[in-house]
Amino acid sequence: MKAVSWLRVASRPELDPRRVLIVSQATVDGVAVCVRDLVQAAVTRGYKVTVACPRGGALAAWAMERHAAWVPLDMRRSPHITDLPIMLRLRSLARSHAIVHLHSSKAGAVGRLALMSLGRQRPPSVFTPHGWSWLVGGRMAPAYRLFERLMVPVTTAVVAVSAEERSHGQAVLGSRAARIQLIPNGVDAARFRPEGPRAERTADPLLVSVGRLCHARAPDIAVTALSLVRTPAARLRLVGAGEDRAAVEAQARTLGLSGRVELAGFHPDPAPDIRAADVVVVPSRYDGMALVLLEAMACGAAVVATRVPGSSVLDGVGVLVPVEDPPALARAVDALLADPARRRLLGQAASQRVVRQYSLENSLDSILALWRDLGGGPAPSGEASVSPIQEHLTRKKLR
Repeated sequence: MKAVSWLRVASRPELDPRRVLIVSQATVDGVAVCVRDLVQAAVTRGYKVTVACPRGGALAAWAMERHAAWVPLDMRRSPHITDLPIMLRLRSLARSHAIVHLHSSKAGAVGRLALMSLGRQRPPSVFTPHGWSWLVGGRMAPAYRLFERLMVPVTTAVVAVSAEERSHGQAVLGSRAARIQLIPNGVDAARFRPEGPRAERTADPLLVSVGRLCHARAPDIAVTALSLVRTPAARLRLVGAGEDRAAVEAQARTLGLSGRVELAGFHPDPAPDIRAADVVVVPSRYDGMALVLLEAMACGAAVVATRVPGSSVLDGVGVLVPVEDPPALARAVDALLADPARRRLLGQAASQRVVRQYSLENSLDSILALWRDLGGGPAPSGEASVSPIQEHLTRKKLR
């Protein structure tokens, strides 16, 4: 894959305000889809977008298909010695763009260190965690919390994709959490709708879980829950790729479920699999707001999800269970499989809620408005020359 960019142009004092750098470590699944949709909206509005991300996955091709520039930036998910040259590369890239938008914890960490090194010359920036780094837990969680507190002043604004993510940030960041803007994720209800193609399936009850096969998305919890489900012959389809695939296959064999667990791999359009499901399960250990949750709701699916940030969108129109509780997940699935009428009513209510409250267009418009408030791109005609956010940033001297 060949990278395309405008970056041969030397940095200059007066930058084109339409030049935006988007950085993402994730190249598949929810974060990458959010970036893809943002790139499409930005290019359509006249922005000159550069996407910096690793070579693997779908994001680089998605970006270039939407007429954005792509710069290969082979970040690893975990801390690595290669983070130093990546930071230096991002430092150079940031100097030639009017706005920098960092997506996900790894891009946020390396990108903000690069911005910090620029001092007063750094451009305005936005950081969207898509799930705070400390939620991974373990012995590194205190260090992640400290790092986020130290890095807040480097970023002009932080975007929380759910009210719970904002609350988690406020609890850890204290007074500096004033920088957090709530812009919930959105879904394209014209694409994700109850009507449309359905993936092939057998006559057996089908559970579907969409997401990367990794610790955060907890496919192992879904497999364990399947072993506890009492509904005869129920099957689980895992739609996604990731580093835990081999472990999930081994787990299914150990539990005697090899014939009932389907590892379908990554599907760029998960809607047909979602529509084919009797129940969609979202067993995440942590999140910001799972895009697949909104997609499943928009498709009118009956959903069981864990109580993580963003899952409150399902309150009253789906079933929420505790994190890492396979028996509770299994009981909820059994109850829904035994009650087709309830599944239908929940799916209808979920679809209506998403259409009313979680529009992709509104979400993207809010992000582009934030960019304009920070000086990126021309303001739409009739818009006030100084926005409330600009006034707040000036008073607080955040830049």
